[in-house]
Amino acid sequence: MEIISTREFRANQTAVLTKVKNGDSIILKSRVGSFKILPVTEEDTLTERICKGLREAKMIVDGKIEGISLEEALHEL
Repeated sequence: MEIISTREFRANQTAVLTKVKNGDSIILKSRVGSFKILPVTEEDTLTERICKGLREAKMIVDGKIEGISLEEALHEL
């Protein structure tokens, strides 16, 4: 694990992001806190999450999985 400052990150963004992409752990320390830099995975993308939700909704409509009420869904949030 490597800990770097925001100044160092700004000066070496490409090198730091390449390290993260290659599996290295990087912690970014700033005045507002510390943050772990992680690559975005396919599953993390908004489009994938929307598609997954639509697939699940279709499975509910088709009777393949059981749905939940709106009240239950809101309670889960």
